Amino acid sequence: MTSRIKELAEAIACKGISIRTTNHAEVSHDTAKLGRLWQKFYQNYAGQLPEGEDIYGVYHNYESDDLVGAFDVVASWKTASEKNDQSDSERTASISNVVEVTIPAGKYLVFSEEGHVPNTVMNAWESAWEYFNAPDCEHTRTFAVDFEHYIDGNLEYGQVDLYIGIK
Repeated sequence: MTSRIKELAEAIACKGISIRTTNHAEVSHDTAKLGRLWQKFYQNYAGQLPEGEDIYGVYHNYESDDLVGAFDVVASWKTASEKNDQSDSERTASISNVVEVTIPAGKYLVFSEEGHVPNTVMNAWESAWEYFNAPDCEHTRTFAVDFEHYIDGNLEYGQVDLYIGIK
């Protein structure tokens, strides 16, 4: 695992499907929603995206911190910079329940993992939690927006960068 600070110069507009959950709910198979969200995304949406399209898992609307509060997760793709991009409009015209979310410009601590998904994602989150729960942690989380960036849209094997918003 590697980590580095990255200043995101521009916001990233995304569209995708969303759920609301808690970390406590994700511990149990019976109450976990994230796996089903990504399965639905992979089965119903990923195939409609251009090959190599970057995929984003956006965490936002935090109720409090990572221990007790609920939050929204959007399995998404980056939308075109022009609002009326025809291909994106055509792609989402037949998709119901699509939401829009914006990843804001700002300062992030990035944890990178490479390997088989979802292990890479779980490892990145574990590294982040370990880092931020350490007594000598140098940074403070904003709990505004965090996101996973699946490089080249590979949801099976590849690099995942986990961006944690920091002050």
